[in-house]
This record gives sequence, C-alpha cells and structure tokens, in this order.
Amino acid sequence: MQEVIVPVVEGPTIGVLTMSIGCDYFGGILGGIARTTAAAGGRMIAIQTLGAGTFDVDPPEPPDFRHPVAWDHISAFVVILNSASRTYLEAIRRDGRPVVMISGELPGFSCPVVLPDNRTGIREAVRHLVAHGHRDIAFAGFLQPRDLRERYAAYQDALVECGVTPRPELLFDTGDNRESGGDRAARAMIAAGLPSTAVIAGNDLNAIGLLRTFAAAGIDVPRQQAVVGFDDMDGVVHLTPSLSTVRQSFAQLGHLAATLALRALAGAEVEARTYRVPTSFQPRESCGCPDPLTPATPALAGAAVPSGSPAPEVDSAEALVARFTAPMAPETADPPRRAALTRAGELVARTIEGAADGRDGPAPLELRQALTALHELHRRHPEEVVQLTPYIRRFGTYLARRVAKRDPAAAERVRASTAYVLEVLAQSRSRARRVEEVDFLATLKMLYTVSTNLLRSHETDPQGLAWIQDTTARAACLGLWSPAGGPEQGAERTLEVVTMFERDRGPLPTPATPVPPRSFPPADLVARADPDADQMVYVAPLTIGTSDWGMLALVGPIQAELETGREMMNQWAALLAIALDHAAVLRSLRAQEELLRRAALYDPLTGLANRTLFLDRLEQAISAHRRHPDRHYAVLLLDLDGFKWVNDSLGHLAGDRLLVQVAERIRASAAEADVAARFGGDEFAVLLRDLPGGVDPVEVAARIRTALEVPFRLDEEEFVVSASIGISRSSSGYQHAEDVIRDADTAMYAAKWQRKGSHAVFDVRMHERVVGRLRTEAELRRALETGGFELHYQPIVRLDDGRPCAYEALVRWRHPVRGLVTPDDFLPVAEESGLMPPIGRWVLAEACRQLGAWRHGGLAPDGLRMSVNISNRQFWHTRLLEDVEECLRAASLDPSGLIIEITEGVIGHDLPAARTKLAALHDLGVRLHIDDFGTGYSSLQALHHLTIDAIKIDRSFVASMATAGRSRELVRSIVAMGINLGLELVAEGIETPAQRDWLQRYGCHLGQGYLFAGPVVATAAEAILRSGTPLGLPRLTVGVTR
Repeated sequence: MQEVIVPVVEGPTIGVLTMSIGCDYFGGILGGIARTTAAAGGRMIAIQTLGAGTFDVDPPEPPDFRHPVAWDHISAFVVILNSASRTYLEAIRRDGRPVVMISGELPGFSCPVVLPDNRTGIREAVRHLVAHGHRDIAFAGFLQPRDLRERYAAYQDALVECGVTPRPELLFDTGDNRESGGDRAARAMIAAGLPSTAVIAGNDLNAIGLLRTFAAAGIDVPRQQAVVGFDDMDGVVHLTPSLSTVRQSFAQLGHLAATLALRALAGAEVEARTYRVPTSFQPRESCGCPDPLTPATPALAGAAVPSGSPAPEVDSAEALVARFTAPMAPETADPPRRAALTRAGELVARTIEGAADGRDGPAPLELRQALTALHELHRRHPEEVVQLTPYIRRFGTYLARRVAKRDPAAAERVRASTAYVLEVLAQSRSRARRVEEVDFLATLKMLYTVSTNLLRSHETDPQGLAWIQDTTARAACLGLWSPAGGPEQGAERTLEVVTMFERDRGPLPTPATPVPPRSFPPADLVARADPDADQMVYVAPLTIGTSDWGMLALVGPIQAELETGREMMNQWAALLAIALDHAAVLRSLRAQEELLRRAALYDPLTGLANRTLFLDRLEQAISAHRRHPDRHYAVLLLDLDGFKWVNDSLGHLAGDRLLVQVAERIRASAAEADVAARFGGDEFAVLLRDLPGGVDPVEVAARIRTALEVPFRLDEEEFVVSASIGISRSSSGYQHAEDVIRDADTAMYAAKWQRKGSHAVFDVRMHERVVGRLRTEAELRRALETGGFELHYQPIVRLDDGRPCAYEALVRWRHPVRGLVTPDDFLPVAEESGLMPPIGRWVLAEACRQLGAWRHGGLAPDGLRMSVNISNRQFWHTRLLEDVEECLRAASLDPSGLIIEITEGVIGHDLPAARTKLAALHDLGVRLHIDDFGTGYSSLQALHHLTIDAIKIDRSFVASMATAGRSRELVRSIVAMGINLGLELVAEGIETPAQRDWLQRYGCHLGQGYLFAGPVVATAAEAILRSGTPLGLPRLTVGVTR
C-alpha cells in the first residue's frame, strides 16, 4: 500500500464545545472558526457536549459534560452558547487554556463573549415596521438565552424611540428556539384575539412556526400580521412569503471568537468583555416589501438598483467586478471565496467587452461554470446574485452607448451579449439548484447506506468502522470506556481505542493501552484533518438514553446545510451507539440463550450433564447398540454415602462445594467419550459409550470409588465420603433409557444395603430384594401413622446389689403379619429412608410418658431414670432440645430423670457443633451418656471436649473378657480413665457372673445385659419394679426380647 503523507500542522488547535455541529447556526460558526484557525496554520476540534442524536439544543442548564476530551491537543477553547458548565470551564482555565464564549453567559465566570449586535438589527426592524404604519407590534421569543433577552430589550427601547409604549401583554413566550415554539406563540396570539398587527420573533425558527400556524388559521401575512425573524437562516428567502429578518453572520461570530482566542494564545491581552458582530435588517415579503428574488424589469434597467442605495456608475470592468466582490455577505470575504467572486465578475466583464471590441470572449463553459459557482457561493443569500442583475445591465448599457455612435453593430452586439450573460446567469441559478439537489440526494443515499450498514450490526461488527468508506469522513476513531478504573473506584475513566480507520487505507494502528479522555482522539487521527479542505475533527459522546459507550471521533467536512440533530456525523454517532446497544442486547440474549440451553441440559452447580441430556445420550447409545450389537455401553449410577451428614451439619454451601469436588473426580475418572451427569442431590451417573472389548464397567466403578476415597477438604477440614455404585449393561437388551436407569438404580441400592461404598452389577434377582426393601419402607411409614411401634425396656442395674437404677428404652415393630420385627430388620431401612427422626421423636415421647406413669403410679423408686438412644439424623436434623423439653413437659418429668445416649459416630464429625448441642441439653438437666464407647473414631476427644456424665463400655469388649486377657486390660483401662475423669461407667452385654465380677473388681458399678434381664415389655418391667428382687441371680426370661 502506498504510504499516505499526513499533513503536520504545528499551529494552534482550537477546541469548540458545542451542543450541535449542524444547521446554519452551529455549522456557520464552526465554519468561521475553522477558516480563521486554518489561516493561522492551525486546526479545529469540535466536541459535542450533548448525547449523540440530540435535537434539543435549548436545555435549561448546561449539559452535564465532564470528560476533558482532547485537552492534550487543544490550545484554546471556544464555547457556543452554554454548552458546558461553569465547573468545566473553570477546570479548562486552571489547565492554562484561554476560553472565549459565543452568545453564552455563566454567572461568576468572566471571559470574552462574542455576540451579534442584537440591538442594531432589532432597532432597524422596529423602525421599518413603524414606517409601514404598525404600532401594535408584538414580540415572540424564548428569553432564557442572553441573545434573546438583548433582542427583547432592544425591541422595547426601539418602540419607545418611535413613540410607542411597549405593552407587556404583547410578549408571547415561545418556550424554545424551535419552530414548535413559534407555533405555540401563534396559537397564544390567536387565542388572545390577535392583538397585534406585526410580530418580531426571537429567531427565524420561531418566525417559521408563526408563519405556518398563521397560514393554517387563515391569517394573511403580511396584510393581517407582519412577521419579522432574526438570523437570516438558509432558505428563509425562499419561503412564501419570503421572511423579513435581521441578518447576522454566523461565520463572523466564529471568526471573531477564533481571532480573540488566537490573540490570547499569542500573548495579547484580550479583555473579558462583550464583542459585537454587526447585524442588518433584510426587508422581504413578510413585512410588506417586494420579493428580493424577483429582478427588476428590463424597462427599468437603467435605474434599477437595490432599494435605498444611490445609483453608482458602472463605467468600467473594475467597477463591475467591485460589485461582485462587495462585502454584502461577510462570510464570502475569505480569500478563496473572494477569488471565485472576482473571477465571475471578470468573466462577465470580458464577455460584454469582447462583444464591444469584436473579440471572442470567454468560452461558454467557462462562463457558465463561474456563474454556477457564484450561485453556490451565495446559496444562503441568493438575493445577492439577483441584485447583481441591474449592475450588469448598467454596464452593458454604458458600453452600448459608448460604441453606438462609431459602430452601431457593436452596440447591438453589446446588448445581445448583455442579454446572453443575464440568460446564462439565470440558467446558472437553475444549475446551482440542481447541484444542490444532487448533493442532497447523495447525502440521503449516504445516510441510508450508513444507516443500513449500522443496522446490520449482527452481520458486521460496527466497531470496525468500515462503514465510513461510504461517507465523506476521511478517518474515524472509536474509543470505548474501559471496564476498570471507573469513577466508582475513584479513578479517571479511560478509553480503549478499539479501532482507527481511514476511508482510503482501511484499519490503522491503535494505541496499545487505554488512553485518558484528554488524549482522545489520538494525535495521529487529529493530524489527518486538512484545514485547507474545510475538514475538522469531530468528537461525540456515544450516549443514548442510559447507555454510555465512550467516544467517536471523525475527521470530515463541516456540515452547515443539515438541521440540528440530523447532521450526518451526529447521526452516525447516534446510529453507532444504537448499534452498540443492539450488539450488547444480542450478546446478552445469546448468553441467556446459552445459559438456558445449559440450564436445560447441564447441572448448574457442577457443570455435568443433567438427567435430560444423559437420557438423550443414553437413548442414542441404545439405538447404536441395536444397529451395531458390538457397540456396547454401560451405566453407572452413584449415590454418595455420608453426604447428607455434611450437607445438614455443615450447611448447604459446604455441601455444594463437596458436590463440585465429587463431580470433578468423577469427570476425571471417566473417558472423554463418556457422559458424566448429576441427577440431583447426591446422585450421579456415568454413561460408558462404545465400550472396547477389554474394558469392564466394574473397573471404571472401582476407579471412581478409589478417587472418591481420597479425603475432601472443606474449610481446612478433611472429610471422607464414599459412593455406592449400581451398574447396568447393554447385554441385558434394553429398549428404553428409563429401563437402564431403573436397573442401575436397583443395583445401586443393592450395593448400598450390602455394604456402603461398594458396587454391584444388576441381575434380575435384585428386583425382589428392592421391592421387599421398598415394601418395608412403606410399612414403616404406615406403622408410624397407625401406632405400630412399641417400646421394650432393659434394666440398667447396680452391680453390687442387682437393683435397677434405670431402664434403656428400645424400639420394636409389631408387624400385623410378620409379628414382632427385631431392630436389625427395620432400623437400617428407617435410617436410609429418613424415617429415624420421626421414629426417634416417638420413642422419646413414649419413654418419657412411661417413666412418668411409673413415677405417678408409685412404681418407680427415687432416682430411677429412662435412657433413650438418639440416632445420627435425629441429633443433627431435628429440634432436639425443643423436642426433649416438650416430651418432659408432657410427661410432667424432671429433666434429671432422662438420659440421652449418643454414639461417638454421631458427634465425631463436628465436635464444636456437637458440644453446643450437648451443652444445651446438659444445662436443661438431662444426663448424657456416650454409647458403645471404644468403638468410635475420637473417644479421647469426646471425653475431653464434651459435657458428658457417663460412658457405656461396648458389649464387644465385655464379651471377650473371659477369653482374652488384652480385652480385660482394655476394659480395666477404660474404667480407670472414666474414674479419673469423674464419669460413671456402664458396662453393656454382661451375660455371666464372671464378667460382672471382673467389672466390679475394676471399679465399674453399673451394667446391663442378659445376666440381669433382656429387653422386656412394659408390664414385665413393671413386674421387676414391683418385686424389688435383685437381678442377676436367676435369669428373668418372662417377656424378654432380643
């Protein structure tokens, strides 16, 4: 690619703070600033302080624009209207940059202010209306801006000067400076009975609104109401009627403001005062004067000159050219424009003089092009061209008269040439209008193309800025706010320059790191603006509604021909902001769609497949096996053993973290082609697909079990869980996925019932066992509802005299068909099915009731207690303390009569939490015993940390005392340790006198077992109490249960 030389401009850069860059007003001012700055070797950066696409440039307060955009590039600032707050301008001044304002004011901020000479133009307009015979003259305007307040004051003063007393009721508030404001004022005037015969509007847009509403109401302008505007905007001369107005040069406002800023930069003392740009009244049809676009008739050619002007002699080519370059419109006074006007005048003079001398004049094309350019230069004020017509005629008349006596034919040629020039001039007006139409259509096409491109953001990323290839912009730069370093962190926000793009070269290098707003746009982009080509740098915030994406910078031509809010650069910024919004919405929708898809197919906690996806993949595996019998599969269904304890005792968050770790280990243990899933809770599944001939699913199950046996860490603690795994194989000839899952589930429960942490492969006999297990669970639930449980009581005796000091309550199930069912046959099912908490509460309540009945009946000796076993789930999962209190209260029992027995396995998982629960029970007055002592994991820790009253020596130690000396020594050590700790000792499973004697000898004073009595029904226990006979001599067998 050929290297493009970027012009280096070392002169000053003027920054313009503006609410808009379009329309006659803002565009004209920007043009004046740009040309003046370019003449000084500098350039201009226009910064829009309102959000992109904004139409309202009359906000009650300055925009809340805070970013120091482009400050590193800008030497001085010009502020159009109140486009920035006082705080912002004070920050600019503290940064060492001069500030000049145009038609704005901020109380407490002093700087040079450039204003149109509002008073002179309004005074001329009032005098002109009074000369027309008007005395009831109204004023319609929005008095918030300083310009409008000055115009209203000038209107009042001029009326007084003309001998007319101003009337407050003739002031009509427009509410804004737009056409809608004029419409509002016209309706108010009509509602008031049209009390005026003429009205001066605060600006041309208000005046246009007045004209439109008056016309709709049938009010004749100017016969019933004359209308005068202020600004002399582009196009008002073409209205019907053409609008009389006060002409101000927007370009001159910009020129003067830029000149003052440049002087300040040069070190000159620029006084902080008001500087005025001249204005003049332009009478037209809306005040009752002739249409300035209608030329004088040829019959009056000799005398037709602009109204109010003397009839100057046009007796030379120099005099005619001077009329072409007369500074009637100050914005045409810059050198390039003056040169074009001079050329048009010289070509006209040469054409007519050539006819007089018999020489060939300029080529027709050359003349036509020059006169077309003349019309284009006077586009805003076409009457300037019309007013040249009488001067051209006078010059032709002068030459014809001069040559008529010596050469009548030459005089005739001069008259014909003059008519030809005037005809070309008239045709050129049509050509110029056609050029404007072509340009306008090209602009519409450009807007349509860019709009379409930006609305297709789902096809092409608008951040790439390739869409500027279809625009007049030379280059562009997009800066998006960095996600970090926002105001909420107390740091200045930065912009990531995501794209720099030149229309003729494509993408350009971007800064490697985010830049602060004061360095945006990058210097490389600023340097690409060619001031000599009327190019500026335009920066707009990409702010739409509540969205704020960052900044867009464009290098392109000044656009004064489009209305505020519709100028192309502003439109592009607005469309880009909307496209970014749209892209963000699409990204959000796609993310939500992906979340919904994953939520529908994946477990949100572990990321594994869920049941739906697993069943789908399993159905595919079944179909594949049906078509290709050698493509085997297997399903492993896992249920965690020990998870419920972690989840309920440590909380759901800890349980979730454990499940995530389990999922990671299962995923790592499976092959990449396999599907690991979580079905919910602590149930997982693995689909082994396309099993090779040498791969046994049992080996995979063993690998998973081994992985899970490694302790898990949760909050600096280690926990061990295992998994019971059921396996179903494709060899069973399944047709449906649910059947495979059903059989794997059956095998899993078979493994769990056989031994937790094991695995089992499904076979048909498992169904019977599972059905029996499920039947038992259902019958247990029915027994709980219908009172199918009963308690048997085993006495705990004093070993020295054999008398009962307590009873241990033991639950039994009275089955309607099977009879009395022993605990070993139903308690495991109750534990697995979650029935132990309600069963345990019933046992607690019934045991308390029975002891209360014995005491109230006089059967229980003083100090007789009732001992109740509390299961793991009952201890951790229920309101144990509240249940104990309620049961004691219902039985009218003192808490000291109740003994709570718990095993070391219940409390060993979480000693701190267990200590809290047990301390509360102990404080209530309940006695606490450790059951099966010596078989648990942390016996010494339990003794050291927990508030317990007694330990029960496990029956396995007692049973082996007769045959193993080491067992006797172990029992003696346990007894000695308990005595030293001040604990009572209860020996379980005493069946022989020798065992009793050894225990007594070691210092154990309490015991239970078949030597004294087995578990007996309540009536048998009452018989023991009534007899008062010491136990341990003849064995009691009546009513005994195992």
